[in-house]
Amino acid sequence: MENIQWKRFSITDPKDVSTVIYEVVETEKKQLEDINTPKFTVERLVRSSEIRGENFKRTYYVKEPKLDGNSLVFLSFGKEKVVVNTGMLIHDEVKITKKPMPIKFDAIKTEESSIYREFSYTPNLKRPITIIDTETVEEVKPILYFDQETNEVKGKCKMKPNKSYFAFEIREKL
Repeated sequence: MENIQWKRFSITDPKDVSTVIYEVVETEKKQLEDINTPKFTVERLVRSSEIRGENFKRTYYVKEPKLDGNSLVFLSFGKEKVVVNTGMLIHDEVKITKKPMPIKFDAIKTEESSIYREFSYTPNLKRPITIIDTETVEEVKPILYFDQETNEVKGKCKMKPNKSYFAFEIREKL
């Protein structure tokens, strides 16, 4: 049986805020030989929630914590805004970083018809871009397909009209 080590930590959100946290994963060097492979991918942490009076206590779980720490992106969704923070899980402590991580993000508002966003996957099917429905705080699940012209696995996300979305990716420092 596989021996998996989990770390967990908790935060408290006000009733009108929902925080989701992603771990930033650096792509293995041997996979970076292809210039189209992103240097970083993101993985959403599993969370549980419980009501504490007017607030929510949210507990997040990190699978296989790294000895040198795990880079995290905190996205707190409130009414009409998203607050972005970065931090590190080091041993049993979460520290919010002072040095910003190179995050590219967009607010996407669809107007009249559905739109599609396309992006490439890494060879191990990790993706560099995540699109989140700002109302439900759930990821928009992409449809995977194989692009024969570029010989790559790609994802296509459908975004519905009259909805707001938040998309982000981690970029390499220049």
